[in-house]
Amino acid sequence: MRGEFKDGSAPTEIVAVKHIIPQGNSKDEWARVDVRVRREIVVWMRLKHDNIVALLGTVKATGASIGIVPQQTTNGEENRDSPTGETSDQPPFTCHGMVSHWMMNGNLDHFIKENLELGHRFQIACDVAAGLTYLHSEDIIHGDLTSANVLIDDNGRARLVDFGLSSIMAEFENTSFITSTIGGYLRFRALELMPPLDGSYEDFKPVLTPACDVYSLGSVVLQILTGKLPYHNIIDDTMVALVVAQRKQPARPSGEGCEALIDKYWNFIVGCWNNDPNERPSAEKAQGELIRLLKEA
Repeated sequence: MRGEFKDGSAPTEIVAVKHIIPQGNSKDEWARVDVRVRREIVVWMRLKHDNIVALLGTVKATGASIGIVPQQTTNGEENRDSPTGETSDQPPFTCHGMVSHWMMNGNLDHFIKENLELGHRFQIACDVAAGLTYLHSEDIIHGDLTSANVLIDDNGRARLVDFGLSSIMAEFENTSFITSTIGGYLRFRALELMPPLDGSYEDFKPVLTPACDVYSLGSVVLQILTGKLPYHNIIDDTMVALVVAQRKQPARPSGEGCEALIDKYWNFIVGCWNNDPNERPSAEKAQGELIRLLKEA
């Protein structure tokens, strides 16, 4: 959502306001969303880095003001704001919105469709890695690193955003996330976060680690250099899920638009995708390698 910020002394600034809307409109659904939003705010508010979108503050909004569909009360009248729909005179249900700078260049998925020079593409990749390195230094796992969650500022530099699935490592040490907690776009998700096709579903407990972020970094770099998504040759996401469950890495794209993907760049990406998470580079090492490749580009 786009909005305006005024403090009475400075010029009006266009800002982005993120609201998380529940899938349903029940009281329990709103409560679950409220927990997630508050958790994201706690994580986001502590982050201060050039390659992280800054959280400017929060706002409150009623359900009706952000487009929640009215429910019917027992007497047939619309109850526009109540998550339960029990009475028509309940106070409006409110939710928190997270305010950040509006990025005119949009997200990486959109920006890389421009005719960017190789050096600029690598600079963006370095920015993403720098933001990830910072998060890990703060003991935070992003958990949902995709091209949609990388925004491009007015200077053409990348900034990470969307910390709704992020976790503070100390809070989850030696514990597992349930599958519904492991989000993220499937094409960017680390292989170990999907159950394998060997029948061991009951014992499968996906654990979010820094290595999962590094896997996603490799996928983002692939899209930066080629403009193509991981598993570009598979259109149906359901089929992608099957391939991921087989622990098969994305195929190397070729042809028009992929000329920049020379062997040493591909080898970097494949290193981030190592099936053994312990063999993947740390975010810091990946950043260093990208800086070296940038200098050679």
